[in-house]
Amino acid sequence: MNRIKKSRLLFLGGLLSLSVCLFASNGSWWDRFIPRKQPQVLSGGAKPVPVQVPQAVVNLQDSFANVAEVVKPAVVNISAVHITKVEDEPNQFFFGDPNEFFYRFFGEEGMPQQRRPKPKEFRSEGTGSGVIIDPEGYILTNNHVVQGADQLTVTLSNDKSIKGKVVGTDARTDLAVIRIKSSSPLSYVALGDSSQIRVGDWVLAVGSPFGLEQTVTAGIISAIRQTLNIEGKAYHNMLQTDAAINRGNSGGPLVNLKGEVIGINTAIYAPTGVFSGIGFAIPVNEAKAVLKDLIEKGFVERSWMGVEIVEVDDVMAKQFGLESSKGALVNKVLPKSPAEKAGVKRGDVIVEFGGKKMISVQELQDVVSKTPPKKSVGIKVIRGGRTLALSLTTEVMPNTSPDENEKAPGKEKDSSASVKWLGATFSSLTDALKRKYSIEIDLAEGVLVTHVPADSVAADAGLSEGDVILSMSQKKTGTLPEFEKVTKNVDVKEGVVFDVIREGRSFYLSYKSLQ
Repeated sequence: MNRIKKSRLLFLGGLLSLSVCLFASNGSWWDRFIPRKQPQVLSGGAKPVPVQVPQAVVNLQDSFANVAEVVKPAVVNISAVHITKVEDEPNQFFFGDPNEFFYRFFGEEGMPQQRRPKPKEFRSEGTGSGVIIDPEGYILTNNHVVQGADQLTVTLSNDKSIKGKVVGTDARTDLAVIRIKSSSPLSYVALGDSSQIRVGDWVLAVGSPFGLEQTVTAGIISAIRQTLNIEGKAYHNMLQTDAAINRGNSGGPLVNLKGEVIGINTAIYAPTGVFSGIGFAIPVNEAKAVLKDLIEKGFVERSWMGVEIVEVDDVMAKQFGLESSKGALVNKVLPKSPAEKAGVKRGDVIVEFGGKKMISVQELQDVVSKTPPKKSVGIKVIRGGRTLALSLTTEVMPNTSPDENEKAPGKEKDSSASVKWLGATFSSLTDALKRKYSIEIDLAEGVLVTHVPADSVAADAGLSEGDVILSMSQKKTGTLPEFEKVTKNVDVKEGVVFDVIREGRSFYLSYKSLQ
C-alpha cells in the first residue's frame, strides 16, 4: 500500500515538473489552452502611437470652445407673433334663418346683437435670434425679425422666457433694439470693430436656426463690402461668411475669436431654401453708429439732400463732359427739398460734398446720412461741362417724401406723326396716346416710343413701348422735329444717354453699340 502511494506521488511530481518546463518555454504550448493577451499590432507590424497634434491646432480648437462658452449665454431666441383680425363673413347660402335675412338686407342694425358677426383672430409666428449687448437687457437684432409684431417673447439660454418690448427700429439698416427686464443679472457680449476684419478671419455664428436650441457654427469671412438687393431694398458693405446660417439665425451675432460681435447675421443665398455656403451679416460698426438713436429716440435721425442719384458709367461721363466716371448723377430733384433750395438740377453730377470728393453713389449717401441736420455744406456739381459751387443746408430726412406729383401745365400736342429710328417707332405725344399708355395728361414735352421690335437696336438699348424720351445726350427732344434733328447727330457707336420717363419714373439710360 505504501509502495503504491509512493509511486503515485512520484508520478504527480514528474508531471508537475514537466508542466513547469513547458510553461517556461515561451508558453507556446500553454497558449493553446489559455491564449495570452497579445499587444495590438498595426499592419506592417508597427505599434500604434498617439497622433502628434500641433499646439496651434489645439489652441484653435480651445479658442472655438472658449468663445462659444462665453457668447452662448448672451444669445437669445425671439418669437414674434402677428395677430390679424378678420370679420367673420356670413355664409353665402343659408336655410331661411330670419336673422340672416335681416343681416343681408338691413345690415347689422337689423340683426340681433348675439348673431352679429364677430371678428376672428389669425395668429402667425416667426422666429429669429438676438444678442444681449448691455446688462440692462438691451438686445440687438434684425428689424425684419420684430417688424410689425404684436407680441415678442424672448427665450434665454437657460430656457427662461421673458416678454420683450421694441425700443427702436431702422428699416434702412435692418437693425432693431428690443429690451427685456430680468430680476437676475444678464450675460452680454461686447461689440468689436468690423473695420479690422480681413478676408480669411475665423468667425462663429450663434443663433437658433429652425427653432433649435442655440447652435454654433464656424467659418471664415469670405468677402467684405458686398452689396445686396433684398426684397427691393439695397444693403451695402455686408460681410460674407461660409459659417452656416439658416432660417432663425437672423439677428444672431457673428463673433470673432476674441468673443466680440463683429456682425449681425441677416441673410443667406439659398437657391434650394437652405444654407448653401453663402451667408451675410451687417457689420457691427453700422449698428454702433445707430444704437444711440435707436435707444434714445426709437428711430435713426439722418440728413438728406432730396435727390435721386445713379452711378455714372463711361458713356454718361463722355456725354456729360466728365473727365472720369466718378461722381453721382442726379436723376431727380424732389420738390421743396434741400437740393432744390440749393439750386441742384436734374442732370447735375455731384463730385464733391463738404470738401470731400465723391467717387460713387454709395459714398455720397453715406456722407450725407452722417452729416448732422441743419448744417450748411459746400457741394460741387458739373453742369454742362462746367463746375459749379453751391451751398446746401441739410435737413432731417422725412418719413414720407414730399409731394412729387406737382406738374407744370403745358400746351397740348395735336400732331400724331411718327418716325422710325434704331428699328423702333417714335410718335408725338397726344392726349389719346397718353390715355392709352397711362401717361400723365399734364406731360407736355417728349417723344413716345410706340413700337420696339425684339430684334431691333432700340430693344438692345433697353427702350420699351410706352417710354417717353425727353432728351438724348443732353439734347432736348420735346417735339418730334427736335427728336429727328437730334438723331441725325447721334452715333450709337460713340454712345448715347436717353432721358426717359417710364411708368411715371424718370431715369437715365445709356447705350453704346459694340458693332
